[in-house]
Amino acid sequence: MKLLLFLFLLLPSSITAQISLSDVQSEKTVIERLAKRYSNIKDTNELSLELKKELSILDNKSSIILTNVFTANFTADIKDELNSTSDSLFKEALQQTKQANRADLELWTTTQYAFYLYTYRKYEASFPFFIFSIRNLDRIDTTLIISPCETYKKIGFFLMTVGDYETANNYLLAAKKYVSQNSSELASILNNLGMVNLKTKKLAIAEKYFNETIAVATASKDQLTYAKALGNIAEIKLAQKKHNEAIKLLNSDILISKKLDNTKNTIYAMVLLGKVYLAQGNISKANELLHEAETYAQSKTYLKSSDYEISSLILQIAKQTGNTKEELSSRRNLEALKETLAEMDGQDVIGKVRWAMEKQKLQFGIEDEKAKRERETFAKVIALISCFLLLVVIFFVVKRFRTKIIIEKTEYDEKISKLSLDKETSEQKLIINHQTLQSYKTFLIEKNEQIKELEDEIAKIKQTSSAYSDNYQGKIQELLNSHLMDSESWTAFKTSFIQSYPQYYQHLTKNFIGLTDSHLRIIFLSKLEMSNIEIARILGLTLDAVKKAKHRLRKKYSEDYASLFG
Repeated sequence: MKLLLFLFLLLPSSITAQISLSDVQSEKTVIERLAKRYSNIKDTNELSLELKKELSILDNKSSIILTNVFTANFTADIKDELNSTSDSLFKEALQQTKQANRADLELWTTTQYAFYLYTYRKYEASFPFFIFSIRNLDRIDTTLIISPCETYKKIGFFLMTVGDYETANNYLLAAKKYVSQNSSELASILNNLGMVNLKTKKLAIAEKYFNETIAVATASKDQLTYAKALGNIAEIKLAQKKHNEAIKLLNSDILISKKLDNTKNTIYAMVLLGKVYLAQGNISKANELLHEAETYAQSKTYLKSSDYEISSLILQIAKQTGNTKEELSSRRNLEALKETLAEMDGQDVIGKVRWAMEKQKLQFGIEDEKAKRERETFAKVIALISCFLLLVVIFFVVKRFRTKIIIEKTEYDEKISKLSLDKETSEQKLIINHQTLQSYKTFLIEKNEQIKELEDEIAKIKQTSSAYSDNYQGKIQELLNSHLMDSESWTAFKTSFIQSYPQYYQHLTKNFIGLTDSHLRIIFLSKLEMSNIEIARILGLTLDAVKKAKHRLRKKYSEDYASLFG
């Protein structure tokens, strides 16, 4: 399976390598100088001369590794596609870092290779390498991290793509700590922090970041990031239905992106502008612009997902205008693209990587806990051995007691892991099924069963006297609380419900003045044929509280109460 490819990289042996701090500092300085000059290098000859001059102060092994990585990236930039030369150089560099037992260089090289695969939309192939970087960033001394800003930023970009916005935000903020003021690097980070908030519907915060991006990009003369920020603000304006403002911003974005010959951002802005025109009802302009964007997308082998999105919009227009020839052509193109996207950056691939990421994070937690227990056990054994001759009897009694605690703790932790995984699985199924009302109904049924299991587990704990039972009960209670319907999950459920029962919702809002969200929660769940006790579990209420709430509704809306629950 591709997701398991190279997971042997997760082995922590090289993390403990003894590394000279002076060597690390020299390499850091060299890499930073090369990175600053990199964008101005015109050809491979100039790159070779630059590398030879800069790497002369380093040892031979480090020089070879850095040469391979910079050459691999430069080759990919020139060819603007995945290529066998870059792939071979990256793999050779990774092998050399392992042979040199250099944790710092291995981390940097792995991140570079991961980002190369990610840039050209090989998300599934890049996943194990990003996982390696994420895992070992937590293990390595921060003073040994080479190019920390770049490393944190690239991981943050990947996490954004797979939808882990909270963690992506943390990595981008970590990268921001290492960046210079009014630099192009800062502009890029601010822009992506805005994107994280845009994706999570925090529009005011997102727009604040985008405005900061524009200021920094202007100061650093970074025209591309400036253009991207304009396009991102336009997306906010589209969401606010301020179409004319969005059009003005996107026209500026497209003009700059074309001038800079940046295909990806040109396509992004064109597609978004097409969507604005569609929202305005300007079909002809949207159609013309999308066909132009399609030409750009088909010029690059790694822009198939953009091509797919464009073809989907063109198909929508063709169906709307009755253009059967265009409709047939778009359908054929979409079918042809599906197979390619299954290997690159299609939604199925992104969903698979997101699910694998969640499982890996859970595994990290289990491994950390296991390692912690092993360290604790080792320390205890050493202490016991030191007084073995004097305390033989006590040693065996204590050992037996501690073994019992460890076994109980392990059993409890495994139970916690299982229950957490059940929760994650249900949530992932809901996401994969696009949060339809039917999938919500299944999700809520499963959640009820999981809450009941947690309640039963708490009841069992209260009857035991295990040394770890209090801690375990706290974790179980915390997990149970996480199952309850909070404001975020309520908003998503409410949206799905309204989409499925629009007329019923209009009936409620029109005929039952004064209904609160608390009322709607009970009404909607009842509409899904959930019992009072099931509703109580989901909302974290007592059965009596649900009954009293329904009684108050019956009393308040006595005449129309029967129609209140559909």
